[in-house]
Amino acid sequence: MSDRLMDAADLERVTGMKRFSKQAAWFKDQFGINVILCADGSPIMTWATFDALHQKAAGLASAQSKQERPPLRSSTLRSVK
Repeated sequence: MSDRLMDAADLERVTGMKRFSKQAAWFKDQFGINVILCADGSPIMTWATFDALHQKAAGLASAQSKQERPPLRSSTLRSVK
């Protein structure tokens, strides 16, 4: 999938809902996430994120998501107080 944003027709086709609030509620019900909303109230979702949500729901999440995150600050900065 691409990083292209889902347009209004895509969101309607995927969720089966026309109202933006119902589409956001669908994502909450299906995936347990609060989607980011545009100024007009429409959900913002990329196809890549939607695909990743489906993979996670199916238990197929890649090992990348389980990698340890690097420290936010270098060790020298952490020692300075």
